[in-house]
Amino acid sequence: MRNTNSAEAIHRRAALGWLGGLALSPAWATEASEKAPLSERFEALAALGPELLRELQVPGAALVLLREGKPLYSAQFGLAEAGMPKAIQADTVFEAASMSKPLFAYLALHTVQAGQLDLDRPVLHYLPQEVFKPKQEWQRLITARMLLTHQSGLPNWRSAEDEVTNSLRIAFEPGQRFNYSGEGYFYLQRVLEAIWGEPLQTRAEKQLFKPLGMRHSGFVLTPQLDGLRARGHDVQGRILPAQEYRQANAAYTLYTTAADYALFLAEMLKRDRSAAHSLNPASLQAMLAHATPATDRAPIARPGLAQGLAVFWGLGWGINTTAQGDIAYHTGTNSSGFRNYCQFSPSRESGFVLMSNGLNGNQLWMRLMALQVITDNQVGAI
Repeated sequence: MRNTNSAEAIHRRAALGWLGGLALSPAWATEASEKAPLSERFEALAALGPELLRELQVPGAALVLLREGKPLYSAQFGLAEAGMPKAIQADTVFEAASMSKPLFAYLALHTVQAGQLDLDRPVLHYLPQEVFKPKQEWQRLITARMLLTHQSGLPNWRSAEDEVTNSLRIAFEPGQRFNYSGEGYFYLQRVLEAIWGEPLQTRAEKQLFKPLGMRHSGFVLTPQLDGLRARGHDVQGRILPAQEYRQANAAYTLYTTAADYALFLAEMLKRDRSAAHSLNPASLQAMLAHATPATDRAPIARPGLAQGLAVFWGLGWGINTTAQGDIAYHTGTNSSGFRNYCQFSPSRESGFVLMSNGLNGNQLWMRLMALQVITDNQVGAI
């Protein structure tokens, strides 16, 4: 029988009571959370994490909060693999899935900044041999801007039949509307690799991973990353077959830690844009501009003034308008058992990243989104 009077149980009840206050009485909870020391709220969050993992059957997760443009607090919960003693650590590597896209977009914007790529010039100019099958006139209209903002007309991924025949079909005239497309990012990757004269992994190591200190990140699986990575799990918490990405795909193959990804968010929030690897203010502003309405997306549910009002897409980022200003975000979802989420507020210089190794991990980040320790105005949060 579980000892309900143990220190752990008492701490857990306190954390759950704190969360319950938020759900039942938001106005009171906001006032109370502002009065509570930040350290106490972090302790409550740390106690709550394992409880949520058990309820949602997510084996493990890692969380990093950013304040004043820098990582402030991190926590790791649970196991890297169900049934095994290896706990999630700060250097545990997750599959980032679609959260790969913002890093690639950053590299693309840096290429624009260097004068090597024009966002509004058809990409066939840079890679004329990359002709879709069957031949389609609309391909000559596709630009890097359309690819980064998901307006190219390409599907998310081609059908199984088209995979067999190596076909890629454009569904509508490029530039006319939003349609989320991993194929579009992979197409632009091939274009940029031709411009760079080197593969994505090499460029990312030089331009992002090393300058930012992202020591446990890669678009391909390396022996070092292999030894650190978590295993993915299904909705019942059962282990799924591991994926081994040996060839980079800008849309989904990033391996990284929550701590490393937080360093990338810190780069997005940095005021000093003078470093050689950094985007200048104009490039950063272009990246986060409202390029197109994301008509198939609902605003992210957040408490209070951080509630999403409308959804746009920028150059690599989803963007929610809120009463407190824009919040840039991205999710990461794949079938191999990982669910991730990140967001940041440029005006408040705050954000967070959560990575999990279970298919119910999306419920985990949505639950945590309600916590005032994450969305508290007093600490400059979002």
